[in-house]
Parts: sequence; structure tokens; C-alpha cells
Amino acid sequence: MSKGKSNATMQSEIFIVLMIVMVLLFIITSFYISKLKEHQQPPLIILDEAHGYSFSSSSALLNNNFSQQLDKTVIKEIQNYSKRYKCDTVEIYGYTDGQPFSINTTRSRQSFDKALHKCLVEQECDIDTIQASSNLELGMKRAVSVVEFLKPRLLNKQSYIKTIRPYSGGAFIDAQGKIAKIDDRAGDKYRRRIEIRLSRSHDLR
Repeated sequence: MSKGKSNATMQSEIFIVLMIVMVLLFIITSFYISKLKEHQQPPLIILDEAHGYSFSSSSALLNNNFSQQLDKTVIKEIQNYSKRYKCDTVEIYGYTDGQPFSINTTRSRQSFDKALHKCLVEQECDIDTIQASSNLELGMKRAVSVVEFLKPRLLNKQSYIKTIRPYSGGAFIDAQGKIAKIDDRAGDKYRRRIEIRLSRSHDLR
């Protein structure tokens, strides 16, 4: 075999080895990035009044604009984040401003809890017939309202999401995530909001 052919064969073998190494590095890097994302938190999805996600005063009903935006953009965003970050749990937080709650009611707290629980476990629910007596309860009503809208659209065999849970921060947390002044009555379109967080059920075990 001539020296030229020997060099060409060696170069060919070196090229093949380099290609194999590059492929292996790509596979290892992709696997590492995938595992890394399993421990990262996806971005918080904030639906505040300043961007058109509003409720009527003391109400938890989703208006047409709110519902349409959930259908048009928010659901896709949740689905994309759930797949990308391997999150199977959606947490819905309802927040209000610091305006004092004006509705007077004589009903017991237990009846509110039972009625709102019924909304979560049954298909049909007229949520605005359940009367809240505080901003904390109003925040929970609004969170439940969003949960009920999302459940039939996100909980299915094709979805990575398995659980959607409601929470309430009432008027206690401001738009920056800090403890708010409880007597702050200034209207704040950023403070009146729904926050959507994605998490993983296995992280709680």
C-alpha cells in the first residue's frame, strides 16, 4: 500500500472517530440538559387586571375576554411549560387588592368550604352563588373559577398534567411577592391577579 493511500485511510479513520465522539457528546449533553430542566422551575404565569384579566367587583365569574385569553394563549403556555419542564401539577393562586370587603353575610365558614369543595368535585357549579365574606375567600373563589375552566381542557390522556389545585393569597401578597399593607386601599391593577405556577408531584414526596 502506498504512503498516500495509508495517509488517506488514517485520515478517514480519524474523521469517523471524531464523528462518533461528536455524536456521543451531543447525546450526553442533550441528556444532561433534559435532566437539568427536571429540577428547574418554569416561569410564573401572571394574569393581572392591568393586562385585561379582570373580575367584576366581589365576583369570581370569568368574563368573555378572560375566558377567550385563557383558551387562546394561556392553555398553550401551560402545556408547553409542562412538557418542557416535566411538570404534572398546576397551582392557581387568587389575589385581591386591599379594599375592605363590603358584603355582609350570616352564613357559616363551614358552608362556604363545603360549597366551594362541591365546585371542585362536581361538573356543574354556579360559583357566584357562593358568598365570600373576605378577600381571602374571594381569592379562593377566583382561583377555583379558573381551575374549573382549565380542568376539562388540561386534564386528559394526552396531557402531561395530572392535577390542578386552587390557592388564595387574598390581599396579603402584593404584585412584587412581598407582604402587602393590609390597610392599603389604593386600587392596584397588578395586585388584583391570578398567578399560575407549575410544579412536580414527585417533589412533594
